[in-house]
Amino acid sequence: MTNHWNDIANADVIMAIGSNPAENHPAAFGHITAAKDKGAQLISVDPRFTRTSAKADIYAPLRSGTDIAFIGGMINYVLNDIDAHPENYNLTYITEYTNAPYLVSPDFQGPDDLDGLFSDYIGAANESDNDYRTYNQTDKAVKLFNWQKVPASWNFQMDENGNPVKDKTLQDPNCVFQLMKKHFARYTPEMVNAICGTPADTFLQVCQTYAASGQVGKAGTILYAMGTTQHTYGTQNIRSYTILQLLLANIGIAGGGINAMRGESNVQGSTDHCLLFHILPGYLPVFQDRDTSLEKYIGRVTPVNNDPSSLNWWKNTDKYIVSLLKAWYGDNATSANQFGYHYLPKINYNAETGKASNYSHISLFEAMYAGTIKGLMCWGQNPAVGGPNANKERAAMEKLDWLVAVDLWHTETANFWKRPGADPASINTEVFLLPAVNSWEKEGSVTNSSRWMQWRYKAAEGPGVAMDDLWIIDQLARRLISLYAAEGGPAPAPSPTSPGATATSTPMSAPWPRRSTATT
Repeated sequence: MTNHWNDIANADVIMAIGSNPAENHPAAFGHITAAKDKGAQLISVDPRFTRTSAKADIYAPLRSGTDIAFIGGMINYVLNDIDAHPENYNLTYITEYTNAPYLVSPDFQGPDDLDGLFSDYIGAANESDNDYRTYNQTDKAVKLFNWQKVPASWNFQMDENGNPVKDKTLQDPNCVFQLMKKHFARYTPEMVNAICGTPADTFLQVCQTYAASGQVGKAGTILYAMGTTQHTYGTQNIRSYTILQLLLANIGIAGGGINAMRGESNVQGSTDHCLLFHILPGYLPVFQDRDTSLEKYIGRVTPVNNDPSSLNWWKNTDKYIVSLLKAWYGDNATSANQFGYHYLPKINYNAETGKASNYSHISLFEAMYAGTIKGLMCWGQNPAVGGPNANKERAAMEKLDWLVAVDLWHTETANFWKRPGADPASINTEVFLLPAVNSWEKEGSVTNSSRWMQWRYKAAEGPGVAMDDLWIIDQLARRLISLYAAEGGPAPAPSPTSPGATATSTPMSAPWPRRSTATT
C-alpha cells in the first residue's frame, strides 16, 4: 500500500479492480465517497456486479484471470495517447523520474522477434541457481531471470561515466518507452474484448477516464485485493499496475498510488513479522541448509557485496540479520557463536535441482496428499474453501493423523470429514477445534494496511471458553516444554555441539533460547 486510506479522498479517479470495498471495507469506502463528493469518478472492474459496481460511475466486467490483458490494453492506450497528446501528460515525471527514456542494449529482442519469448531466454535453466550467463559489459556471472539481476541483452546503455544513456524525447527505438509501446501494441480493444469479454466501448471509456489522471495536478489510484493477488501470476498483475501508474505519474503523489484492500486488521503485520515461509522478519531471505555459516548466508543473499557505492540498500543485509539475531537472543548472541545463527532451522536445498524446498500453500497440501505431512494447524484459515483445488485439499486432510483448527466457528476445514460424499468411518484424521476470539475481543499490537504500528485495546470479552491466538500458542508451547522436560524427545535444547556450532559457542537456555533479562 503506497498511500493511506484517508488519502484516497484526494483522488480524481479511483479504479477498484479485483476488490469490492463497498462491501468488504465499508469504513475505507467512506474515503471513496468523500472523493466522489468532490467530483472523483469511480471505476469498478470485476467479474461480478458488486455493491462497489453499483456505486461506480463505470462498471467494466471481465472474465476471471484476465487482468493482465485488461491492464495491458490500458497501457497500450496510454502509450499511444502520450505520443498523440503529450500535453495531456506529465512528461517531466515520465522523463525525469522513470526509466522510460533509458536506452536498452541493441541486442535486446522482444516477443515480436522471438515468437513470444524475450532474448536471453534459455528454457528451464532460467529457474536454476546453477545456471549462469556472463555479462559482456561487466564480465560478471549472473543468474538469468531471478528478477534481482537483469539478462545481458536487457542492460541499459551506459555513458563513459557509467550513467544510463537517455533519450528524453522518448523517440529512440531502443528506449524503454518505445520498446514498451512495441510490446503492448498487441493489446488492442478488440483483443481485450476477445480475452476479457469486456465490451470494447466500455473498455475505451475506462481508458479515457483513467488516463485523464495523467494530467498535471490530477491523481488516480488503483485499489486491489485478493481478486488480484490470488493467481499463479498475481505478482505480474501488480507489476502491470505499476507500469500504468508510472506512465500516469500517479506514484508518490497525494491521491495516487496502488493500494491494497486488506480484509483483516493485521494482514500487513503477518508479512512484516514473518508468517511466510520464505522470509524472516524484515523481509530477510530464509536460511538454507547450504548456508553452513552466517558468513555464507550473508554472501549468498546480499545482492551487492563490498560495493559501498551501490544504491541497493540490501547491501546492509549483514547488519539487519545480526540485529535480528541479537533481538531474539540478546546478550547470548555474540560473534563467537555467530549470534546464534546455528540454532535456527534451515530450509532444505537440493543441489541437483538447484532449488530450495517450497513450503507454500500448494506444496504443503501436495505433501499432505502424498502422506509426507502428518499434522496440520490452521489458524484462522479455511483451506477447504480458499485453496486452489478444494476437492484435493480436502482429500489431503483425510491422510493426516491430526488437524487443529483455531477459528471463531466451525469451518469447512474443521468439518471436512463430514462433507457431502465423504465417509467419516474411513477417515482416521483426529480433528481438534479450538475456539478463538475476534480482533476486537483481544488486545495487542497490529500493523495496519498503511504500515502504521498500533496498539489495540480489548473492546469486549470473548464468548465462553474462546481465547486469543497468542494465549493458545503460548499454552501449546508451555505444555510442549513440560512434556520435553518430563519425557525427553527428538528436539533437545541447542548446545555447543549442535551441527555447525563451534566449540566456543555459548549454550542457550533450555528448552529454547531466551533473551537475557538485562536486554531491553
